[in-house]
Amino acid sequence: MDFVYIGVLIGALAFALVVIYASLVLKRAADTMESLSETLGEVEQKLHHITPELRKTVDETGKTVDDLQDKLAAADNLFGTLENLGTSVHEGSRFLNKQTENASSFTSPKYRTRMTETIKWFDVVYKLYKKVK
Repeated sequence: MDFVYIGVLIGALAFALVVIYASLVLKRAADTMESLSETLGEVEQKLHHITPELRKTVDETGKTVDDLQDKLAAADNLFGTLENLGTSVHEGSRFLNKQTENASSFTSPKYRTRMTETIKWFDVVYKLYKKVK
């Protein structure tokens, strides 16, 4: 019977140790929760100070984005104008190339001789006309 009492005593002591350990763990958890509560309170107060500044920054960023969109729209018009200018220059270049090809046929020796003869005959006809008149 003595062994039963000793066994019950050891069981009771073990249970008491478990209860003491559990209470210490729960005390630490409660302290941690209290510390966390204080920290969150401080964070909340700091956020009350930071939030208006963040809203102001977001509003200014929105205005900056709107301004940037306006400037990009103006730049789009500029680039459209430059594209039109490039097209005009290209067409002018094509026209000049075509005219140069056509002019080369007028500068051949055969054409120059024919043109010189035509001018001479025109001069003769003009002088005759003057004499008749």
